[in-house]
Amino acid sequence: MKTIISIVLLCLLLGGCSGINKERVPDEIPDWMVAYAMPSFYPVRVTKAYAINKKEDWTSILHTHSQFMTVSGLKRVKEFLPDYDGYGLPLAFATMGGYRQVQYTNHLPDKLVLYWTSLFDAKFYISELDVTPKMKALMYQKHSRIEADGIRRSCYQTTFAFGFLPNGQVKVWLESCEKFTYVTELSPTTKPDTDYNRRTYSDYSQTRNSVLKSTKNTNTTLIPIPWDKVNKAYTSKVYTIN
Repeated sequence: MKTIISIVLLCLLLGGCSGINKERVPDEIPDWMVAYAMPSFYPVRVTKAYAINKKEDWTSILHTHSQFMTVSGLKRVKEFLPDYDGYGLPLAFATMGGYRQVQYTNHLPDKLVLYWTSLFDAKFYISELDVTPKMKALMYQKHSRIEADGIRRSCYQTTFAFGFLPNGQVKVWLESCEKFTYVTELSPTTKPDTDYNRRTYSDYSQTRNSVLKSTKNTNTTLIPIPWDKVNKAYTSKVYTIN
C-alpha cells in the first residue's frame, strides 16, 4: 500500500514539475496559424516554416504551400479586391490562405522562422520573427464580431500574416476578427545561395520565365520596382487595417 501511495505521489510531483514552464492558455483561444500575402507581380514561395517556444521546449512545423502563383494570380485576386493593381499586398483571407501547424497548439511561439524564395529573380531569404510579449498580449486579447448567423461571438487575432516584398523585406500583421493589426517589418537574417531544399538560381529558371510571362499582357515592368505601389496594402470593406 505504501508503495502504491509513493508511486502516486511521485507521478503527481512529476506532473506538477512538467507543468511549471507551461503557459496557461484558455481553451477558447484558437490554435495560431500563419497567412502569406505577396504582390501578384512579385510572387514568392515558402519552402520551410517552423516556430519555436524555448520556455516550453517545443518546435512546431508549419504546412507550406507551393501553389503561390495560383493563389496570388492577378485575375484571381481581383475577384475579391477589384481595385487591386498587382503590385501591392492583397490582405484578405481568400487572397492569402491560411496555413496551419502540423501539430496544433494555442500556446504562442517565441520565434517564427521562414525560408522563402522571391520567384521573379530567384533570390533566397531566411526571415525570423521574434514574438514579443506585447505581440502575445495582443493575440490573447479578446475581441468580438457578429458572424454570418447574426450572433456575436468572441474572437482572437491569432494569425500571423506575412506580407513578402521583392527585396527580401517582410511586413507582419496580426489577423482575425475582420482586422489586420500591423506589428513590424523584418529584414532577412540570412540570404543563402539556395532555398531550403538546396535548389539553386538555375533550378528556378522555368519559374522565373513563368513570372515574366504572366506580366507580358498587363503592360507592366518588374524592374525598376515601383515602391510607391508595392508598399500599398489592399483589403476589402469587410476588413480594417490598424
